[in-house]
Amino acid sequence: MTENEYPTGEQFELVWPEHGVQSAHAVVTSVGAMLRVLEFGGVPVIQGFDETAVPLFCAGWMLAPWPNRVRDGRWNDAGTLRQLPLTEPGRGNALHGFLFEQHHTVVRRTESSITLRANIHPTDGYPFALTVDTTFVLGENALSITHTLVNTGDRPAPAALGAHPYFRIGDVPIPELTVTVRAATRVLVDDRLNPLGAEPVAGTRFDLSQGAVVGDLDLDTAYFDLRAEADGRYVHTIEAPDARRIELWGDENYSHAQVFTTQIFPLGSGPGWAVTVEPTTAPPDAFNSGIDLHVIEPGASWTASWGITFVPAPAPESATAPRSTRTPEEIA
Repeated sequence: MTENEYPTGEQFELVWPEHGVQSAHAVVTSVGAMLRVLEFGGVPVIQGFDETAVPLFCAGWMLAPWPNRVRDGRWNDAGTLRQLPLTEPGRGNALHGFLFEQHHTVVRRTESSITLRANIHPTDGYPFALTVDTTFVLGENALSITHTLVNTGDRPAPAALGAHPYFRIGDVPIPELTVTVRAATRVLVDDRLNPLGAEPVAGTRFDLSQGAVVGDLDLDTAYFDLRAEADGRYVHTIEAPDARRIELWGDENYSHAQVFTTQIFPLGSGPGWAVTVEPTTAPPDAFNSGIDLHVIEPGASWTASWGITFVPAPAPESATAPRSTRTPEEIA
């Protein structure tokens, strides 16, 4: 099987430093611009998938022009009822946009970075034309991802973004990881995971603001009212018992997050635990509610960035030193 015959197309390897001894390694794909591999210092930080496999459970997907669900795949476009493909047929919803099935072309590439481009063409369900550029930049201990959406059509285009990485820290059992999401409110959903309302999470099993052990969780939950950092970013963490941790950050656009845990994720040894924290720019069914839905005018663009930073365990003599949240651009 050649790369072009793989389910996710051509495989693009990124390494850092360029022309040096590799300390960071990532693989992204031409189909869907999916993140398939991410390692820092030889430590895997995502649950990837084999190059010959079809990624299940949306592993590594980039979510555009909407994340999460559109109820029944139907939405009101300025008085016209639109019908999107029901890509979650079991629940009768349109799930996670179109980007995961789009073939991408290379716009720019270095050893440690790549920009991939896909075109979303107008359809009856989404009658808008978008060019989507996704740029990956790998650094010593971080990967940043920037999406730029350009409206190449003649109508204002509604859009939202998200991503679907599953996390791990080396061989640490997933149930032993601790997830922290500093959110005040969760979305209430029906049995099809469509929104019904919202409620505060303080004092409930859904409160992740002080950290919660994955093995104690059973979640497929959208959060908002996130607490931002001083620089405007939103930062969520996944931490191992030895204090190694992942910082998942999003810029000011990523004011929502979805947390999902499962015990049937496909691993090499069979089904097992997995956890994803999905940075998103809008809540479920945003095409109908309009909440935090971004509208891109004809000829205009919208750019949003998020990323993954790996923080090793502190050395004993620096255990009280401030923890880094640097992005690859800040490192450079």
